[in-house]
Amino acid sequence: MSVRTLAIALLILGAILPIIGLQAGSPVGFIGPVLLLLGAILLWTRKRHGR
Repeated sequence: MSVRTLAIALLILGAILPIIGLQAGSPVGFIGPVLLLLGAILLWTRKRHGR
């Protein structure tokens, strides 16, 4: 798994978790924005360093 694939997976999971958390009444929804941020940082740093 490449870093780009991991970052995209984190973005997708980060977008889905808040929806599941709201429906289930679970605190798992708070993890979603953190995963979105982590995925965005991974993609941004990868583009910045040109690898």
